Amino acid sequence: MLTSRKTTVTSLLLATVTTWCGLHADDTIDFGRDIQPILSDRCYACHGQDSETREGGLRLDKRDAALTGGDSGAAFVPGNSKASELVQRILSEDPDELMPPPKNKKALTEKEKKLLIRWIDEGAEYSNHWSFEPIKKIAPPKTFDKNWPLTPIDHFVLNRLEKENIHPSKEAERITYIRRVTQDLTGLTPTPEEVDKFVNDSSPNAYENLVNRLLTSVDYAERMTAIWLDNARYADSNSYQFDNARTMWPWRDWVIGAFRQNMPYNQFVTEQLAGDLLEKPTQQQLIATGFNRNHGYSIEGGIIDEEYRVTYANDKTTTAGTLFLGLTMDCCRCHDHKYDPISIGDYYSFYAFFNTSAEVGAPGENGRKQKTAAPYISTKPGDKSAPLVMIMKEKQRETFILKQGQFDQPGDKVTARTPDVLPKFEGYEQNRLGLAKWLTAPENPLFARVTVNRVWQQFFGVGIVKTPDNFGLQGALPSHPQLLDWLATDFRENNWDMHHLIRQIVLSATYRQYSRHRPKLDDPDNRLLARGPSFRLPAETIRDQALGISGLLTRKVGGPSVRPYQPAGIWEDLNAPKSHAEIYKQDSGHDLYRKSMYTYWRRAAMHPGMAVFDAPNRDICSVERPTTNTPLQALATLHDPTYIEAARKLAERILKQRPDAPVTRSFQLVLTRFPNDKELTTLNNLHRDRLAHYQINPTNADKLLTIGSSPTETSIDRPQLAALTDICLAIMNLSETVTRK
Repeated sequence: MLTSRKTTVTSLLLATVTTWCGLHADDTIDFGRDIQPILSDRCYACHGQDSETREGGLRLDKRDAALTGGDSGAAFVPGNSKASELVQRILSEDPDELMPPPKNKKALTEKEKKLLIRWIDEGAEYSNHWSFEPIKKIAPPKTFDKNWPLTPIDHFVLNRLEKENIHPSKEAERITYIRRVTQDLTGLTPTPEEVDKFVNDSSPNAYENLVNRLLTSVDYAERMTAIWLDNARYADSNSYQFDNARTMWPWRDWVIGAFRQNMPYNQFVTEQLAGDLLEKPTQQQLIATGFNRNHGYSIEGGIIDEEYRVTYANDKTTTAGTLFLGLTMDCCRCHDHKYDPISIGDYYSFYAFFNTSAEVGAPGENGRKQKTAAPYISTKPGDKSAPLVMIMKEKQRETFILKQGQFDQPGDKVTARTPDVLPKFEGYEQNRLGLAKWLTAPENPLFARVTVNRVWQQFFGVGIVKTPDNFGLQGALPSHPQLLDWLATDFRENNWDMHHLIRQIVLSATYRQYSRHRPKLDDPDNRLLARGPSFRLPAETIRDQALGISGLLTRKVGGPSVRPYQPAGIWEDLNAPKSHAEIYKQDSGHDLYRKSMYTYWRRAAMHPGMAVFDAPNRDICSVERPTTNTPLQALATLHDPTYIEAARKLAERILKQRPDAPVTRSFQLVLTRFPNDKELTTLNNLHRDRLAHYQINPTNADKLLTIGSSPTETSIDRPQLAALTDICLAIMNLSETVTRK
């Protein structure tokens, strides 16, 4: 809080702090890049737009308000830092005067103080936050090196590197590239035959032909769907107290179909947001709207239906804000946003688009079936036994600002519109269809940027904006802002073609670089993109590639979720009465080996093989998975029946096909490449030791070979098979195996 008392600051101190602020002397301070992040992080919580928590009457997020000032007058005098109250406060040695207050534990660094002082001396100009500015159509910049760029992306990356006097890394070998791009696009590893064909393809279109083959595969559609399931918070259970089962897999099948046909992304979003509002919607367009109803539902008998209906509408609102705008709108349910220029009125006006859903509860298979739970639709019209899937349907309601977010405390009435900081919601229908049209309009500065940033994250491990869920003032600045706008413009102008966007990325020289760490380059997070991307594979890919390499993987597409191996007792530990308790019934046969994206997703008791590798429970929209490194991950891949059985089946396959070089063949099938001399010697020694062990202890071999439901090949010597199983399992547990390089 600013008071009327002034702190004397010596001219010598001011002179000292204004001599250097981390910029070149001829560089002008950029408000969005240099100043706004400081004010947002240190000041706006107490001196921002939220009037209920504003202190000292001072507002710093608006220039006019800062010049008008609060209890102590103007915050600063443009062009005169020595006469500015803000400067005296940030330099004060009196803890009662110092800003930010010491109790907040957000002290400014010396560099930040110098930036603020220099900014005031240069006139203290403000500008809009970068993400709220219109997307600029930018031509790729010129570069000194004319040979390295392969796509327009490379011009932006190389231009930045050349300014830093950094050379890009060498191009990765073809074997590395095909493994990388196959994992990224399909969640699987390439077969030896696919590798050989690509490596020996001397045609000028070899890379393009490979990428096109992958993009038109059903594996690509399933991989993209697996990512979208996180975004759309898909699960096979209702969450809340009983977390009982429900049927939403027909919506998942719709998503797979959309990616298989490369549906334009604007249509993909429109049909999910508002397929029911299209003229004469098809059954599939109605099923698509299940996207809105993927959130949790309570079937508890004593709940207040209206309270939970409001909770569900809040979830829809927050999901749309995160997924399509990259904004943390949930902050505004109870008050104005403390950082971003979004008011509580903006929130409830946006909420009004989703407050008209004709629903109260869910048609849970187990538990209370609410009469008002409609709407839902049969997956097979006319078939009374066919599963029902939830969809959207409009029901007119008035919307009010809810005081403190409480469902029973309505305030001012609002109508459906979008936040004032973004382009006006004029000329659109005041419903979800109008919202979809507004989102995908050329004037919208966020939708295309947020989308291409998430796609970039898929291939580089981190987005150009490394906070994919926050393009607001507390989010990260883009590492390559011009590239982000070029990608957004190109995506939009090419009819929202996801294949086109992905081709631009994976065929670029930037993507093709070696991913080896460069110790002399101080850029551990690879924000300059001076090397190729490297990161731990997602949970689904780790399991699916083991099944694929072993030959166990079932390639059935779509349908209900399945229950693979899972430790006993996980579901039974949930606190639910017997009338609502569900028992985990493991599947058998081919269903045991389906892709991981089809694994039954229970929010309260996730499959541990997914959870241990950082998959979210999907209670909320997730646009980014954390990447952890824990001992539990190694325990899973070493002891889970899935991986032991996969190792056994791989060993069987090799001993039947290539018994002359089993260790080399195992290595090649798992890692795509041949082992070097050191690796081969180590594995051969291990193989020899394990073979001797099983020859002496045949019962141990029998125990190992009976793990898993698939039959063991009886024509192969059991000690030989057990020994090679251990080798295959060891290779499957290498860091390189679970890392995308």
